Amino acid sequence: MQYYSDTKMMSLSQCFSVVRPSVVAFMPMAIPKPAGGGGPPELFPIVGTGFVLDDGLVVTNAHVIDALLKLPRPPDLPKEKFAFSAILFHHIDKEHYPNAPSEGYAQVPLEVLGIFRTGEIQLQGPGFYYGPRQPDFNIVLVKAKGLPKVELLGDTSVLREGVEVATVGYPMGTRALTAPGWLHQLSPFLQRGVISAVLPFVCEAPHSFVINLMSIGGASGSPVFLTDSPKVIGILNAGLLDMSTTFLKGDDRLVPIGLTQTPTNFSYVVPSFWLAGSVEAIKSNAVFKLPEDTLSLDEMIRKATLQIRKAPGHNEPPRADEFSFGNEEAPRIHVEIKPTSVE
Repeated sequence: MQYYSDTKMMSLSQCFSVVRPSVVAFMPMAIPKPAGGGGPPELFPIVGTGFVLDDGLVVTNAHVIDALLKLPRPPDLPKEKFAFSAILFHHIDKEHYPNAPSEGYAQVPLEVLGIFRTGEIQLQGPGFYYGPRQPDFNIVLVKAKGLPKVELLGDTSVLREGVEVATVGYPMGTRALTAPGWLHQLSPFLQRGVISAVLPFVCEAPHSFVINLMSIGGASGSPVFLTDSPKVIGILNAGLLDMSTTFLKGDDRLVPIGLTQTPTNFSYVVPSFWLAGSVEAIKSNAVFKLPEDTLSLDEMIRKATLQIRKAPGHNEPPRADEFSFGNEEAPRIHVEIKPTSVE
């Protein structure tokens, strides 16, 4: 492929380190209080993934935006404000940010100013088109400059069956980050696979391609890139589901009672060449110009009050055997680990 001749190949780990800083999680700005009381969750629910294309421009799926626009709005939220934001988990170190209490990742909310909704694809000249009328992506305008961004690869010649690809995102949303019952992860997931099919077939302008990776929930909107180049070749938008009928055993026959949907390891991706044209059109449109008071990411962090939300020491919730039962305290075993040496 001609693309490789003037491009230095990188390891997957190197590609991940380039793409990962641009990945965002879309979350509601507020959620209803639980009926049973209690404080707010450690992390608000992740509705979908997205990634930064340029200053102020973040892309995600159209169906993710549809879900975000249906979120309940706090009664005191101004009408012109959106009820969600793009959250960037940005690496913080003490050398660059002396206001930081510790090295780690800061949760940086990017205010949403507007949404670019893609219209129907306009076919030029004779021919046949097998894809949807509207490609599944929208571009969000956020109030921030100097953001880590990806570079799109609009060259469709790289879309061939068997080409190795990777994706970074938040499958299952917040549930995966709180799997043991508490927040124990702030990083997105890296997955690796191959292009399984190009739709409708290998051609100059495919409407989609399939990769052999499972897509669940919040992974929608994840960037897809080559395993030896951080240039993004597409945006993950759907997973293929296997449909099967569920039966209930009656007296003398099986009665169908519904359908069961099972995720497969096939996921659909919108090629980057569809995104590239939209980005250029948006950048030249004055409507999407950032306000004069827009801060850079670096300025936002330096002006912020950074706090560590976790308490020092263990943050795992207590286990059942650490509670008191009746009038007797449950037995505890204290283990002290000391360095050892061999004489």
